[in-house]
Amino acid sequence: MTEEQPVNQVQPQQPAEQIEGEEVEDEESEHLPFPNARVVKIIKSNLKSEHQLKREVKEGANVLLGGILADIAQTMDKQEFFTLSSEHFNQAARKYREIALNQKRIKRIQKVLEKQRAELDEIIAEIELETPPESVQQ
Repeated sequence: MTEEQPVNQVQPQQPAEQIEGEEVEDEESEHLPFPNARVVKIIKSNLKSEHQLKREVKEGANVLLGGILADIAQTMDKQEFFTLSSEHFNQAARKYREIALNQKRIKRIQKVLEKQRAELDEIIAEIELETPPESVQQ
């Protein structure tokens, strides 16, 4: 008698490399807070030119997002209310949403300080021109 495979078992025709790669990625993604594919999709949709992302970038972004969400959740946990609303979420997420605004404020302050420094340098130069050089004593 010859051994034959049962007729009802159909094996998918995928290369072994692809199946192993997917299994490895799934195993690595289990310790990450979010599905890695979604994080990569968000990153790539915000890149203007085509880039290839290394695994460290994908995992780093995923862990960062998980940390931010954990911080927001811990902040919301401090609320005395049983039911948390979008108001509580927005209040907890406020510091992350204001980062760009704070960067704009910092740049504006830097420009003001640079302008004041230029004015002070100009005043110092005028004072040095008006002050006669001290006579050398013999």
